[in-house]
Amino acid sequence: MKKTVTRFLSACFTVCSVSAFAQLTPELLYYNFNGSGTSVPNLATSPPPGTTTATIMGGVTQGGSGICRGTLIGSGVSSTTDYLNTGWAPNLGSGAWTISFRTSGISTNATLYYIFGDVNTASFRCFTNGIAGSTNWVIRGAGMTDVYINGGALSTPTMCTYVYDPTLANIKGYLNGVLVSTVAQGAVNLTGAGPLKVMGYSANVGAPAGGMLDEFRLYSRALTAAEVLQLYNPFTPSGFLGSDVNICTGDSVELQLNWPTSTVAWSNGGTADSSWFTSAGNATVSVSGACGTGMDTVLIINGESTSSMSPTGCGLNYTAPSGAVYTTSGTYMDTIPNMAGCDSVITINLTLTNPTSSSFSATACSMYTTPSGAMVMSSGTYMDTIPNMAGCDSVMTINVTINQPSSSSFSATACDMYTAPSGAMYMSSGTYMDTIPNMAGCDSVMTINVTVNASTSSSMSASACDMYTAPSGATYTISGTYMDTIPNMAGCDSVMTINLAVTYSTTNTVSPVLCDASYTAPSGAVYSVSGTYMDTIPNMAGCDSVTTINLTVNNSTTNTMTITACDMYTAPSGAVYTTSGVYMDTIPNMAGCDSVITINATINTVNVGTTLTGVTITASASGATYQWINCAGNTPIAGATSQSYTATANGNYAVIVTQNSCTDTSACQNVNSIGMMENTFGSNLNLYPNPSKGEFFVDLGGTYSDVVITISDVAGRVIYTQNSVSANIIPVNLDAPAGLYIITLTAENHKAIIKLVKE
Repeated sequence: MKKTVTRFLSACFTVCSVSAFAQLTPELLYYNFNGSGTSVPNLATSPPPGTTTATIMGGVTQGGSGICRGTLIGSGVSSTTDYLNTGWAPNLGSGAWTISFRTSGISTNATLYYIFGDVNTASFRCFTNGIAGSTNWVIRGAGMTDVYINGGALSTPTMCTYVYDPTLANIKGYLNGVLVSTVAQGAVNLTGAGPLKVMGYSANVGAPAGGMLDEFRLYSRALTAAEVLQLYNPFTPSGFLGSDVNICTGDSVELQLNWPTSTVAWSNGGTADSSWFTSAGNATVSVSGACGTGMDTVLIINGESTSSMSPTGCGLNYTAPSGAVYTTSGTYMDTIPNMAGCDSVITINLTLTNPTSSSFSATACSMYTTPSGAMVMSSGTYMDTIPNMAGCDSVMTINVTINQPSSSSFSATACDMYTAPSGAMYMSSGTYMDTIPNMAGCDSVMTINVTVNASTSSSMSASACDMYTAPSGATYTISGTYMDTIPNMAGCDSVMTINLAVTYSTTNTVSPVLCDASYTAPSGAVYSVSGTYMDTIPNMAGCDSVTTINLTVNNSTTNTMTITACDMYTAPSGAVYTTSGVYMDTIPNMAGCDSVITINATINTVNVGTTLTGVTITASASGATYQWINCAGNTPIAGATSQSYTATANGNYAVIVTQNSCTDTSACQNVNSIGMMENTFGSNLNLYPNPSKGEFFVDLGGTYSDVVITISDVAGRVIYTQNSVSANIIPVNLDAPAGLYIITLTAENHKAIIKLVKE
């Protein structure tokens, strides 16, 4: 049988012997995006808690033929939703660190693209475009000096590496393994709540649609220049197969390449990942691609042999010539070096018969017989042996429990029938034997002295008015036949059949209401004063018919009231009056008779008109009390209590007017001309949103040529400039601290100056 000699060119570039390049695997984070789906394994040597697997969010994807193999592919969408969530809360403190990544497909754009960052860790981030400039990466954060890698953000593949060394007090930037920038840097604290986003930061876009990121690495130490160069080309120095590989003639060497763009050249003319060798000698292989190039040597020698053997035995295992141990019968292939140094392949036809062992527990009453036929009379642990199916000993450990039967006697008394514990039923007195299992599972034999007594029965007729009480104390209110039970002299049931006839009293209630009159009850009694009266006459069954009389004798009333109201008044009867005057209103009084009310009404009104002049609003009412409010939340404006109000910010405003002891609120007036310091573009010019978090739009109200946007801080320093040959609505992304900024717009012969607040 031929063998395949395999050496790996891994995605982490550990392409020499393991001991030579193991240190290049990051301690904290390492992603190569060679998988699929939304999970990305962290291949670092010591992943922080919670970072074993990163999660791809939103429209970002992984896979395909990327930079070195698979790749993380951007969506061009805000990293509020689209990014790689590492799950890591950075805790580097002020110690050393190295961050390295490969990118491709990064376009020049007005949009800022953030390749990684954590807004919760000193605003630590890395981005291109904007203040970084197109084609450049810049890394920045609170207390950190900006470090640029110019030419690192391209549409073609590049590798960028940032190294912070607190001992040297600097941050270095490497492009494709070559040092391109060194910036002095004091202590910087990278500790925060996380999570660190890859291909994203805060709410910004991580990468353009189709932009690629690969081989993202984060070390907790400062790599040397040689190590950074080795990251860029892991095949340096030559010898990526490690020690020279010796193979036998007729064998092959297969390179498992992680980079589809790499090319392979064998000295025998082969260009595939694997090559067969049929003659002895030296062979070479070279690999070149976007992620490194190198060459190594393979030594081919002669000789390979085969043999077979068929060992048998009764034991627990068998050790093959190579040292492999087999514990079951079967055919095995075992390989050891022959005298030529090639494989000696041995076919082993192995037959093993093994002893067996087991243990179990057994419970019996009085005596237990083991599988071998031995009899056990007492509880204990016993060893018993019988042959197994293979003819070897089957040794059993038996935990035996021996239980004993029990006996008892008792007396029982019952009425009509007695049910024994086993379920047997006895209808007459006597002595009986009953058997049930005891608590140990053996027989419990009981001697029962049973006494059976008899129940009795009788019948009777009874009548009652409203309710009947039976001998047992039960009460019945309906005619019928009832069964009533009381104890007889023997202590058993005495069952009586009662034929009952019940007749009933009757009741009713009347509630007469009169005005200045008297009431005659059914019995003939006469009442002239309000109250509750009980009147009784016989009903048709000869029982009482009790009538409850709730008598009400009422009187009419008159009343006069004087009222003052705002706008209108609703009288007690529901009539509505909108002018002052004297009105007569009639409603039922509490007694149900007429209540005639004379109403002296005074109706007052409030003038809630307003006029808007520029940014000043004036109430039409004079000599009143005023309170101006902001319509956005109907909140009062402190100190705004005059007839006129001059707005200090754009918005909707109204006034609460109190006049003639009445209060009403005017309609809202819109003020929209505040905030423009200067404007010759016209009323359609608009800047929104304002305040802004950094991203806003300038709507010129029309299309203009030669448009220039200049942003200055409050000290007059120009921090941003944007030119457009022709524009109407212009998006702007201001990456600057929160504060007040002055926006200057010029186009053709127009100019505007606007204040912007960045939150």
